[in-house]
Amino acid sequence: MAPGRRRATIGDMVGSRARIAGVAVTGVLVAGLLVSPVLCSAGSARTPDETLPVTSLRQLERPSARVPLATTPRPPVDRDAVLAGLQAAALPAGVALDAVVLDRDAAVLVSTPAADRPVPSASLVKLLVVQQLLARAAVGVLTLGPADLARMERAVTASDDTAMSLLWDAHDGADLVRSAAATFGLTGTAPPAESGQWGEASMSAADTGRFLAALTAGAPGAEVLLGWMRNATATAADGFDQRFGLLAAGPGGGVAGKQGWMCCVAGQRHLHSAGVLGDGRTVVLLGEAPSSVSWTRARRALDEAAAVLVAGTA
Repeated sequence: MAPGRRRATIGDMVGSRARIAGVAVTGVLVAGLLVSPVLCSAGSARTPDETLPVTSLRQLERPSARVPLATTPRPPVDRDAVLAGLQAAALPAGVALDAVVLDRDAAVLVSTPAADRPVPSASLVKLLVVQQLLARAAVGVLTLGPADLARMERAVTASDDTAMSLLWDAHDGADLVRSAAATFGLTGTAPPAESGQWGEASMSAADTGRFLAALTAGAPGAEVLLGWMRNATATAADGFDQRFGLLAAGPGGGVAGKQGWMCCVAGQRHLHSAGVLGDGRTVVLLGEAPSSVSWTRARRALDEAAAVLVAGTA
């Protein structure tokens, strides 16, 4: 799930944020590309495996209706306790976190103070690109062939960077991001400043939550996109283990998740986990840590933070 064409540093994040550990709760958790030579560049000659099962165009035409869920009165959320739990998870690891949790009706249950702050999205931007392509195909504005669909599926399930780069170049990814921002009212979302560096497209935790909540409400393409998110692979195309944060227990379990990671711009690692739970809640975690913090420590912080958010808003 690392962002698009890699710089020599593999990172695609804007400047370092000198955040002290105490800001862990208010920092915006940013999508990540890992510090590894496996990161793909948009210009890679490697093509995704298009022999995998592909969603048919007929599925794109099927209306995506919200599935009624049995509801019971939800006890008030102890926001202070949840925020304190986030800080306790992040502080020891030196990770700055920002988070948002929405109920199935898009009401905010928990939001960290800086949730509206735009940050580099890393692989979370793949969701915007794929949703916009599905939406355009559903109304006949765009025809998607088998290769497009295979790449879209791999960009979501295996977070394949090469697949994403090919889609970005073929379909004007920057325009798709602008269109998604306008469609869903994403105030902190914008294309990357440098053409092609799709991982540097900005999003905020609040934007990510708003977009995912719109999917649960039946936004165009939601049925297909959420289905792919529920089928995330345990290991990403670049070899990164996607079992962290909301997917710490592994793919499945009713969670429609998207992960992100990247390193290292200005000495920072970024790690994200966002998705929709089986009961319709939307949970977003964006994180940032100095490169001196190992992936193991950063992942553990996200695991603990995700557990706090899920349990604290149940």
